[in-house]
Amino acid sequence: MKKKLLTIATLPYVKAQVLKTLLETEGIECMLEEVDLTDGTSALPVKIEILEEEVEKAFPIVEEFLGKPVVKAAVEDEKERHLLVPVDFSAYSMKAAQVAFHIAQKTGLKMVLFHSYPNPVAFSVPFSDVYAFDTGVLIHLENAEKAAQKSMESFLSELIQKIGKQNWEKAETEYIIKAGDAQEDILSFAHKNHAQLIVMGTQGKAGNRSDIIGSVTAEIISSARIPVLVVPPGTPDNFAVSFSKVVYATNFDDKDFMALDKLMRLMQPYQAEIHCIHVKKDEKPEWDLARLKGMKELLREKYGNQSFECHLLEGDDILDALEKFIEENRMDVLSLTTHKRSMLARVFNPSVARKMAFHTNTPLLVFHA
Repeated sequence: MKKKLLTIATLPYVKAQVLKTLLETEGIECMLEEVDLTDGTSALPVKIEILEEEVEKAFPIVEEFLGKPVVKAAVEDEKERHLLVPVDFSAYSMKAAQVAFHIAQKTGLKMVLFHSYPNPVAFSVPFSDVYAFDTGVLIHLENAEKAAQKSMESFLSELIQKIGKQNWEKAETEYIIKAGDAQEDILSFAHKNHAQLIVMGTQGKAGNRSDIIGSVTAEIISSARIPVLVVPPGTPDNFAVSFSKVVYATNFDDKDFMALDKLMRLMQPYQAEIHCIHVKKDEKPEWDLARLKGMKELLREKYGNQSFECHLLEGDDILDALEKFIEENRMDVLSLTTHKRSMLARVFNPSVARKMAFHTNTPLLVFHA
């Protein structure tokens, strides 16, 4: 009886070759099958296929190769400079991918589209030496992989059509498909491969908060150690081609200047105006005004010709004050810093960044302190 092969991941050719070597080192027979994409999309996508009975042995190797467990942050110089775009093939993902492509084109970063579909093997009864494979689980895994591949091809075809074939070829792109848990896989891959930016879609102000991509986006905002750009559905498709005004909301945190330094590196190709704002609640603004003045002087001294303005806003509701300022001054991007918080604190007192992901129709750039 002919042994059946199972696809465990779809990766760019170079990554697939490395993974194949790792699997074979552990005695796991492995084959590579090219994916035929008529639109000439990502860099030589390849399916990694193994024998069904090797699945349990292979998955830990695949997980570690693509980012789990995260032991330490990667050194930037050792990794490709890229931005990561998690996709679930929804309209929100399409919007995020369009924005991410233009950022990649503007900054010279590679765009990596990443999709993780549920892995039934990971949630089945633990394997042992005498455990018999559940054929139904493996069939489900195979069907899930085929569905994910088909959806990715359709997604890419539509994305290229929106971007334009000639324009598409001006930026470097690739995609990755794997079985696993979306939230964990996004964070693990981003941290291990030192992504410069994660770009994700969300429903925005009018959406239903129960949507999967929305909840995953909120968790990525809370946990990612690298900048996250949240793209609401109302964002213009060509938003990232050129924008001129970015607002940074400060609470005079000691991490502000680290976040602003990252912001300046990301914004360098755009030469955008940076507006630092603070929302006060007390009736004595003198101390806040002094700190804003000091911040402005330090920023101008460090970044020279870059345009900086600082503003003190009044309001009991921070979100409303920020949104009013953004609308009145036609800001293109809102950026702020969030902090690592306990699960209990996040449930009962969500951070401003997490709230803003659902509250505003303005793209939100979040830095993790």
